[in-house]
Amino acid sequence: MVFKVLKYDFKSMLRVFIPLWLALLAVSAINHFSFPTPDGSTYNVDGMKIIPLLVFFGVLIAVWVLTAVLVIQRFYLGLLKDEGYLMFTLPVKPWQLLTSKVVSALVVCVLSLGVGVLSMMILGYQMEDYQRMFSGLGTTIQTYPESFIALLVLGLAYAFAAITQIYVSQALGHLANRHRIAWAVGVYIAIQTVLSWVFTNSWDPLRVMLWGTSYPVFLDVGRFNQFLWIMAGIYLVLGGIFFLVTERILSKKLNLE
Repeated sequence: MVFKVLKYDFKSMLRVFIPLWLALLAVSAINHFSFPTPDGSTYNVDGMKIIPLLVFFGVLIAVWVLTAVLVIQRFYLGLLKDEGYLMFTLPVKPWQLLTSKVVSALVVCVLSLGVGVLSMMILGYQMEDYQRMFSGLGTTIQTYPESFIALLVLGLAYAFAAITQIYVSQALGHLANRHRIAWAVGVYIAIQTVLSWVFTNSWDPLRVMLWGTSYPVFLDVGRFNQFLWIMAGIYLVLGGIFFLVTERILSKKLNLE
């Protein structure tokens, strides 16, 4: 049943994003052919030709902003507002509904990031530069495969923690009887403040405890990889805690509007 809910969430989100992604790629292609000089060394942004470039950056910002807004909105409207009355009558457990929201949000965030990077690559497309770049990237991955995998896992773990932090803030804020959105924002700021303080003040003691050194772990590949895996584990634990708290609220303390 969770896959049916996930299919519904994907359809709801992708029908908004697919046209926007296509528009971003189209505008980046238009700008690529409009601005480079014949030798590809400079860009001519005189007169009215700057308008397509402004449109490109406008659409790029819109994609990223809309991604954040939709991640927040799909959880809020889908589970905490009127739509929640329907969703919680389905033969689906709260953790399955929450899993669907997290997975769809994570996929859309990754795709939006990928489309944004691709659009910027199209904008400044030069075959020789990209051949050198991808050749260098391939060599780096072959030389440091564990670092590449650890970075990838860390990125996904961070996204998971960031999304579930937004959801748990909304769920906790919704326990209030009034000014729920304001409470949700306050809870998010409080959680972020605590996390920032903990990360800032625990870094040096943790580094000395684990590696017994005062110099940056980034200077040693082995210790750098350990650092990446530790951070990925921390974010996965944080995301798991946020997920569990949100699921408990949806299961035991649901307070729909």
